[in-house]
Amino acid sequence: MGSYYKHTRTESAKVPYSFRCEQCMKDSGTRQATIVGNEAVHNSMSRSISQKEEANMQKEAFQKLKNALQEAYENAEGKHIYAKEFNDICPHCGKPQSWAVANLKNKLFENSIVSVIVGLIFAVGSYFYIKSEPGRFEESWQLGVPIGIMAVAVIIAILLFAINMVKMSSKNKKTANVMQKNLPDIQWDAVEGMIDMSRV
Repeated sequence: MGSYYKHTRTESAKVPYSFRCEQCMKDSGTRQATIVGNEAVHNSMSRSISQKEEANMQKEAFQKLKNALQEAYENAEGKHIYAKEFNDICPHCGKPQSWAVANLKNKLFENSIVSVIVGLIFAVGSYFYIKSEPGRFEESWQLGVPIGIMAVAVIIAILLFAINMVKMSSKNKKTANVMQKNLPDIQWDAVEGMIDMSRV
């Protein structure tokens, strides 16, 4: 059986932004948020790929970058939810900004849900694998192993949720008493050709 080689490519774009610190009231100056699209993957029997395959993978990676930029734009301009790439730590006083809390709230359950889904996939897979090998495993393993896998996944999900809660509560506490709540100024025109501004 031959080996498969995984070829990957990602595309990224820099989005300039700035903000006035809610804590010390100083201007952050122009900063850069690097938005990275999801990975484009091409599996091949060869260590190298053809120019056509490379071009297709590059096209896919660029489309995924456009999707990531569009999501970041719509969340920021439509919901005031700013992607984590827009670093909110003031370069002068080192304190966070209230506008970054919304993203933490938005991502609160994300890692936990992924953990449960992955656990469920492995649990179901292990159940059918054990069932397909009669006599190789003890009968109690048919349910014991999948239940054990799900239990671990749920524990990890709870831990991830707790960590996210602590992060959100900490930032919320640090920004709760600011006198003036500001929003970042994002220069979306830098990536104007890759996003549809009419959708907000």
